[in-house]
Amino acid sequence: MSTPWRDDNADDRPRIRENALKVLRDARASAKRRKLPTVAMAQQWHRDFFVGCDIPVPYYAGEIRDTDDAFPELIDYEVRVGPHHSVRARDVPKHLRRFEAQALAATNLLDDRITPGDAPEDQGILGSVVTFAAQVHGEWVRIHPFANGNGRTARVWANWSLMRYGLPAALTLKPRPAGSAYAQAGYASMTGDHRPMTGVLNRLIQDRLQRL
Repeated sequence: MSTPWRDDNADDRPRIRENALKVLRDARASAKRRKLPTVAMAQQWHRDFFVGCDIPVPYYAGEIRDTDDAFPELIDYEVRVGPHHSVRARDVPKHLRRFEAQALAATNLLDDRITPGDAPEDQGILGSVVTFAAQVHGEWVRIHPFANGNGRTARVWANWSLMRYGLPAALTLKPRPAGSAYAQAGYASMTGDHRPMTGVLNRLIQDRLQRL
């Protein structure tokens, strides 16, 4: 049986918040360079969150559930979020390959429509960016590739997607956004319905843009 990892060590939480700032800076730089969206990039974000932290198994940081015999504790490591089960461990690699292919296809389309350094002025294109951010966030939540820390990594994906196209980061990484709307949207994403998260992000982005 795998060693469980259900929460951060309380003593590590200040360090994780500091690490989160570095992760966001790195994500911003990556987004501005328009790096390709890869699972490997998210694995590095996840490792960086836990630098200097005490976690149950060292390779839990950055490694994927059921990927490799070299990481035996992650084989058949199953995750439940509230009332919902995540993707079964044995199916995680297949779902991540599809996630990466879909993210690459979406960024190829948006890259052609939005000039680097510009923010979308057309409301239809803006809506496409927000929808993309919600979908990569939601799919990461649905798959739950890591033993822990999936939500904060999903929020990096959302912010990375927004910043790639000249929009401000909308979601705090650690702690997660306050209020029930974000939490309920996350539960909906566990079922594959990313429309509530699209609505949450759209409201946050519109609020940020009005303040600029």
